[in-house]
Amino acid sequence: MKVGVALIPSHDTIESIIELQQKIITICSLYPILYKTFNLPHLTLLQGRFDNSINWLTLILNLQDYWQRQQYSQKYKLIKLEYKSPGWYFLIPQQQLIFLELHNFVFSALKNNLFVTEEDLNKDISLYDDLEKNNYIKYGYRYIGNAFYPHITLGQTIDKSRDPNQADWIHLVESFTAKHIIKLERITVYQVGEHGSHAKILYSVKI
Repeated sequence: MKVGVALIPSHDTIESIIELQQKIITICSLYPILYKTFNLPHLTLLQGRFDNSINWLTLILNLQDYWQRQQYSQKYKLIKLEYKSPGWYFLIPQQQLIFLELHNFVFSALKNNLFVTEEDLNKDISLYDDLEKNNYIKYGYRYIGNAFYPHITLGQTIDKSRDPNQADWIHLVESFTAKHIIKLERITVYQVGEHGSHAKILYSVKI
């Protein structure tokens, strides 16, 4: 089982992102479908396969304490849509450095507990850049260290390529980012589902 550590928005933000995806998929099919109880909209700090020695609740309580000591805000503007091969569309938050610091905190605590299986190594990573390939081969996750990429996933296209009709729905994202401030409310440890989704909450603390 793959496990992730993520930041989860408020209920209102979750509903708004789900509504945005629902509008987009009438024009361009995206997967996985986001829901309120599973496949939650989220910002992943780290994801992979881990050995059984980790006390996950202690980890996220330590992360909660680190967040509070750093006096990070809970509210962030989503500033743009980005496309990432193969076929992914992401909402990008402002103040990327804060999320990089949070990622580094989690990775520093867990890097010696990550492992990769033969199944992982059979995955096609040809569209990853060199640093992402190295990360994936070593840790089983592409967005680590200098390759960390804070984002909230809108979904992946069926054919895993850029939507040629993106101009037909980009205005929906631009309207969304102009109007919404996301509020991050929880830190979770979650079971990773299909397409890297936030399938099931294993542990959760409020920020």
